Amino acid sequence: MRAYRRLCGYATAAVKQETQYQIPTAARTEKKNPVDHDSQDVSKFYTIDPKTVSNIFQTGGLPKPFTEQTNMFAETALMIRQPALEVINSLKSTDFQKPAVRYLLYGQTGSGKSLSLAHILHYAYSSKFILYHIPYVPIWLKYDRKEVNWSSSKNGMADIPLIAAQWLKHFVHQNGALLNELNLTTSQDYVWSQRETTPQGTTLNELVTHGINRAKYACDCMDILLNELKAHCSNNRCKMLVAIDGFNAFFNEKTDLKTEDRVKVTPQQITMVQTGLSAVLSDWNNGAIIMVTSPRAALNTKRESHLPIYLIGRQGFEHIDPFIPVMVPELSTVEFNNMLDYYEEKRWLQKPGGRKELEFLTSKLPADLMARCAPL
Repeated sequence: MRAYRRLCGYATAAVKQETQYQIPTAARTEKKNPVDHDSQDVSKFYTIDPKTVSNIFQTGGLPKPFTEQTNMFAETALMIRQPALEVINSLKSTDFQKPAVRYLLYGQTGSGKSLSLAHILHYAYSSKFILYHIPYVPIWLKYDRKEVNWSSSKNGMADIPLIAAQWLKHFVHQNGALLNELNLTTSQDYVWSQRETTPQGTTLNELVTHGINRAKYACDCMDILLNELKAHCSNNRCKMLVAIDGFNAFFNEKTDLKTEDRVKVTPQQITMVQTGLSAVLSDWNNGAIIMVTSPRAALNTKRESHLPIYLIGRQGFEHIDPFIPVMVPELSTVEFNNMLDYYEEKRWLQKPGGRKELEFLTSKLPADLMARCAPL
């Protein structure tokens, strides 16, 4: 009986302690559409509905730790930050009859560049831009055991056909419905072999499907698709956003890839890389180009600085000049505290206090903060 009373006493004390601790509520905006976001919404969270998340990010675009967190929280909530808002506001006032403007997001590892890009992608998707989105370049180049073949259409170049086919699936998942609505078609005949051709007037969805079903031609389909989209944009038939995360990996000195005859290839020898580099040229209008550089996308021996000139070198700088640099800094004090409020609201953090220690340990970098707050 005494033990029962003692246990009840402990339980009552725990309830009183829980009552005294008021769980904070994170600052949120009710504006679900990024088209409506403005300076009043900076540092607040907004929630992306599950259907939109599936349409844009199901096959890539969100960092894996963030995706795991959203699954745990049963919602995808992004913080509205100034760098993404700066690009979005610029896109709203862009004269799309002029050549595509280039933006370069840069910052320290873990500063939130990929999530800022995700916010911009959501804006572009809501504004009916076609998304030519490369989720993360190093996935193409850093891992071995990929099928690498010498290109049959470009001498001295190598194809990664299965990776190209996967990217085409990503493209059609993001844009299939919009392409059907716009009814964009090919401007000429494309001959793949003696028996296979894509005639002029074929829809771009059919072109992409051909590349998916016939992976041998996926890299060429990816390149042709880009050229057709540039032409349609320049003819005012659509708008396009080119978005490339890990852009500096295009300028790495080597890859882990080998052809079937055991020859190592550099990034510049990969046809998909050349297509990506062509995508960021300002030789078209009715669109914009967003590039993200990161030390994590560089080789292990070249991660000392996050500055673009260090990561992409003179060759890369000349390739994308002129461009608008947009730095993604660490969290501001308001952003830092609101992110911790969000974690406490979700009971990810169950003890108040320790914010100064977390600020010191993470340097207010959102990725580090996410990792430190995750349960062991």
